Amino acid sequence: MRNGTFSLRPRGLWLVTALELRQRIRSVRWYVALGVWTVVLLGLGLLALAPALYTSQWVTVAPVARVMFSLQMVLVLIAMLLVTPALSAGSINGDRTAGTLATLQASLLSPIEIVLGKLLAGILTGLAFMVLAMPSALPLALLGHVSVLYLLRVVVMICFLTFCVTALGLGLSAITQRQLGSVVLAYVLVFGVTIVGPILWGISATFLTTEREVTTYHTEFDYETSTDTGICVAETRTRSVWRMDLAQPVMWPNPLIMLAETAPTIDVDQDWDQFDDGRTPDALTIIKFGMREVSSPPHPSDYNNCDPEDENYPEDLGTPTSIPMWPMGMAAWGIVALISLAVSVLRLAVPIKRLGAGTRIA
Repeated sequence: MRNGTFSLRPRGLWLVTALELRQRIRSVRWYVALGVWTVVLLGLGLLALAPALYTSQWVTVAPVARVMFSLQMVLVLIAMLLVTPALSAGSINGDRTAGTLATLQASLLSPIEIVLGKLLAGILTGLAFMVLAMPSALPLALLGHVSVLYLLRVVVMICFLTFCVTALGLGLSAITQRQLGSVVLAYVLVFGVTIVGPILWGISATFLTTEREVTTYHTEFDYETSTDTGICVAETRTRSVWRMDLAQPVMWPNPLIMLAETAPTIDVDQDWDQFDDGRTPDALTIIKFGMREVSSPPHPSDYNNCDPEDENYPEDLGTPTSIPMWPMGMAAWGIVALISLAVSVLRLAVPIKRLGAGTRIA
């Protein structure tokens, strides 16, 4: 007896996953690509650390290793965004074109087992790049004094984004007839969020400006002696204020920003050269700090250029608001992923009530 649309059995799920994995990795080019990927990451790590190791300057090993770790995680994310849409966005309509999808639909497999099986296979394929990056990334994390929680946050975020991009590809594959169309559309959406979004966010600075009275604080300068007087002076004037925080929602689902949100938060009151080994800024930390600084709402402390030791230093300005972006980004991607999976399951339900012109069944 055939199972219902939402009937889920581990055996059926694994059967579809195994079939998908055999189909994806049967090409020799796939193994060659993974091998080249592993060698390239190992080579980049060794080249970055070679000068410090060769000259025995162990003090510089930790900062370099930490930066290389963050850059390798960015490369893993980019590789996932390049590979996953191509594999998942042609999964359903590709089987329909080949005439193999109808065989699965006519079997005892339920639609949700078919969709989740393809989803799991796509996730495992996309995460292969992260797994093969670990032989290079883990030694760098150890040498760079990367905390275990930082490493886990990075891994979880990449896994989450892989799940969402795979689900999005499946949804597009279920609602479009041609495999090429769904793959192109998946790339347009993913790289639109990744590349076009920041461009639009940057362009918004040209019109998201307001004229307002701003009180600025600066140390008084004595032009006769060419020295600072040590007195903090307040000056109120009208100036243009950027409101980049109003366009911040454009950057919420950006994968690079979401990955950077996993980095530790740095203390801007400390000198950048005096961070301890566990807080050395890396690429993701700098991106997170810069993005939060630029996209935070205007605050009186933004215009304070006085030294805390100056006379009349303003103590009541407070601290600017730092708005985390990862909750909104994960919520946006999660909603899209769940909707895509629901659409995929409903499109595979039988009997099929409506088909597009020229759609192949078997």
